[in-house]
Amino acid sequence: MFNKTAGIIIIGDEVLSGKVEDVNSGFAARGLRLKGIDVRRISVISDDINEIAAETTAFSQKYDYVFTSGGLGPTHDDVTIEGISNGFGVKVAINDDLKAILSAHYGDKLTPERLKMAEVPASSGLIKHSSIKFPIIQYKNVYILPGQPELFRDKFKVLQDGFNERPILLVKVYITEYESEIAPFLNIIVAENKAVKIGSYPVMHNAEYRVMLTLESVDPEALKKTVSMITNGSFNDKVLRIEGQAADKW
Repeated sequence: MFNKTAGIIIIGDEVLSGKVEDVNSGFAARGLRLKGIDVRRISVISDDINEIAAETTAFSQKYDYVFTSGGLGPTHDDVTIEGISNGFGVKVAINDDLKAILSAHYGDKLTPERLKMAEVPASSGLIKHSSIKFPIIQYKNVYILPGQPELFRDKFKVLQDGFNERPILLVKVYITEYESEIAPFLNIIVAENKAVKIGSYPVMHNAEYRVMLTLESVDPEALKKTVSMITNGSFNDKVLRIEGQAADKW
């Protein structure tokens, strides 16, 4: 249905406790879908080395791309690098390029704690770009990103620009009938259009419509066919409007 898949892992006790709100996963998910990458799971886990190890390796095996957020600072609870290293069975190593950047920035104030920010899983690669001061750490298909939203966004945009999958097209169809009434018809639409991902979302207290359908696909012809089946089907008189790519032509 789509091209590549992705998983996002948010790491931090502060998110699980509600002290900090996660905004990075939503930002990444929207950006990935614009590039045709299907986000299949978003996980929020604690600052626990074993949990990070297990989650990251599981995601790496299951999805084409994995993005982690959080746990890259100089303090005791920044254990993402150690967790990922343990999960893949490699040592934690000091990256010379990262050390040089830190040395240039801190000079003789480069403490052991600050040097911790130069640690990577052994054999990791670095992704550099003129728009970011500190490179992105990549180990296999895992992109290791900071938790601070501003830094996360800057680095994620660098990665996003490098993805060139077919874009996921989205069309929204607004229906003035109850979801329970259109369910049998909708089941037929779903069964006959495997290349289109269809979502049905009822709304309350809306005088204009009762259900919003979302149709997503990388195949414009499949999407067009599905929209046509809906607009020409038994509930065609219940279609209020259509929004999305080329909706005006359908």
